[in-house]
Amino acid sequence: MVTALYGAFAAALLLASVFAARARSWLLALVCLAVVYDNVVIALGTPLGEGTLLRSLNTGRFAAHALCTPLLIPVAVQLADRYGVRWASRTRAKQAATVLTIVAIALGTWTEVVAAELEPRTYAGALRYVDAAAAGPPIPAVVTMLVLVVAGASIWRRASWPWLFVGAVAMFAAAAGGVSTPWLGNLGEVFLLSTLAWTAARVARDAPARVPVP
Repeated sequence: MVTALYGAFAAALLLASVFAARARSWLLALVCLAVVYDNVVIALGTPLGEGTLLRSLNTGRFAAHALCTPLLIPVAVQLADRYGVRWASRTRAKQAATVLTIVAIALGTWTEVVAAELEPRTYAGALRYVDAAAAGPPIPAVVTMLVLVVAGASIWRRASWPWLFVGAVAMFAAAAGGVSTPWLGNLGEVFLLSTLAWTAARVARDAPARVPVP
């Protein structure tokens, strides 16, 4: 049952990646595809069983999160800019977003990939490898979500479009619930990335490409 749920998540995210690509939001499409990979690996965990192959696939899962999740920072800033949010149009805001993204990727790569201690764990019949060395929430992901909350709130205030803000807040709640019920975190990612793709598609339709969303 849970394994099929991860397959459904992957399908939904694949659709979100198509909407993101059609809106020319290439970084967002890439993040969607990375999370597709994440869900596919979890769905395949039990059929593949413990071993070198599944461990390697899960290492790729952690690497995908570390490298791709912070890319939502420039996506959020550029979306806010295209929705007419004043602070997001400033060069310093874009530079700060770039620096923050690089730092978050570097930190995530170290803590979630290099220093990770993977061990197999099964939840509701779904087998995957988890990081036994993890202590607390991943800082790069938390920082990324905070940027999304700020950008979402700014877009809501400027353009009366609440969905990015709703998606980011829902992701925080889902991540908290995912500590005890892992699939909730994945559901939160599906909802967040869907609201991002919807937000990108809307601005691409209503304000055709002053600047392509990254």
